[in-house]
Amino acid sequence: MKRKWMFVLIVFMMIVLSSNAFMESGDSEFIYYSIVFDSNSIPDNFEDYIAEINGEIVYTVAEIGFLQIKAPSETYNTLKSLKDVESINPSMEWYKPQMNEAQLNNEFVVMPDPDKMWDLQWDIRQVTNDGKSYELGMGSHNVIVGIIDSGIDRDHPDLIENIVSGSKNLVPAGGFQGTESYESGNINDFDDLVGHGTHCAGTIAANGKMKGVAPNVGIRAYRVFGGGNAETIWITKALVEAANDGVDVISMSLGDYSIKGNAFYTDPETGKKEKLDNFVADITAYKRAVQYVQDKGSIIVASTGNDALNMASKKNVTNFMNDLYEGTGISFTGAGFDLPSAFSGVITVSATNPQMELASYSSYGAGIIDVTAPGGDVDLYMEYMMNGQLDKYFEEELHYQEFCLSTSKDGYYSMGVGTSMATPKVSAVVALLIDKYGKLSPNQIDQLLKKQATESVKGNDKKIFGSGHINAFNALQVE
Repeated sequence: MKRKWMFVLIVFMMIVLSSNAFMESGDSEFIYYSIVFDSNSIPDNFEDYIAEINGEIVYTVAEIGFLQIKAPSETYNTLKSLKDVESINPSMEWYKPQMNEAQLNNEFVVMPDPDKMWDLQWDIRQVTNDGKSYELGMGSHNVIVGIIDSGIDRDHPDLIENIVSGSKNLVPAGGFQGTESYESGNINDFDDLVGHGTHCAGTIAANGKMKGVAPNVGIRAYRVFGGGNAETIWITKALVEAANDGVDVISMSLGDYSIKGNAFYTDPETGKKEKLDNFVADITAYKRAVQYVQDKGSIIVASTGNDALNMASKKNVTNFMNDLYEGTGISFTGAGFDLPSAFSGVITVSATNPQMELASYSSYGAGIIDVTAPGGDVDLYMEYMMNGQLDKYFEEELHYQEFCLSTSKDGYYSMGVGTSMATPKVSAVVALLIDKYGKLSPNQIDQLLKKQATESVKGNDKKIFGSGHINAFNALQVE
């Protein structure tokens, strides 16, 4: 877990590492491997070779020369030495969005009075200057935001008019490594099983009882999470598919940390320290996918972490990862960084509280954060919880003062906090800019964000807010 509050909040997604994932086990144990080839293509005869070693190709992203296989562990060194293979590693595992259903059903899934809904949307009101931006522009279906997440509730009354055709499910049959029998692999099965993707979608383009920042913009789901965890290759496939579909903006309320360096495993009984395989293949493929998107002309907006880290300090990230895996035997050396926000051209978002201060959980960093947006906070929640007064907290409806309200699965609404809640607000403003000015390059969007789409900040505030606080009204009022 990345935050101690994760048991109650909709938050940033992360990767989970296992010492077993790094290690070659006994003979005939099957391991899922990520393989990147020298070029952005897959050798014609590779499938035949994998069959010869008693393995199988599980998933493919041909456009970037990336595939996942399931093969006996003893074949690893042979695979690694193949002429066309640039890199190989045991596949990364990405946590699904963390949502505790018991807590949510009792406390965070809400059905507010429709007449009071707008008053409760403090975050949307902040970004739109209390709705004044709607008078200048609400977007249109000429612009599409692709949401790479857990899917969208296709029947939600606040979203149904803005969900354009072409949403896709990228979770394969059987789900995560064959453990989810309910996953059919049907490309049209983009329904949200978690609620996270629907929450992000509402923030962008809800147009019903609640309003998003861009209430007429088209949205499309690229589902990479079901009820379980995900693979890097599904996320890269979603990026490639969205780019091929001509999506204008890709909103990614997900991400995690990686290391440019080395990983080690120390046996707790013998004290023997062994160098482990890193995730070069997954990272290389991810970088290729981001570049593929940019070459196709789409804009990527991504969240930073929820760990209150200064991301400009690579040592801070490495230390955090070592603390996270303390007691597992896994340790890291080298420079830590965040994916996908570390890649050039990705718009990276930090989060603020209702007072437009840096949220207590939000990571930050000079040269890392491009812009900030409301993500809510948990200061009052934590205060009441520590004093044993959570019942009073909810009786007084204090959660509406600091959490972000949006659409959720099954036609409901839910409250969330995190950079996941900030990112779609920026994605929506980028969509409004494209609707106003036409197709724009990442560099042009960057310049517009700096010059007219924010409430600007100065001095040390740039380390935590980048160019400033996102503002739809400012973005649209300049002719």
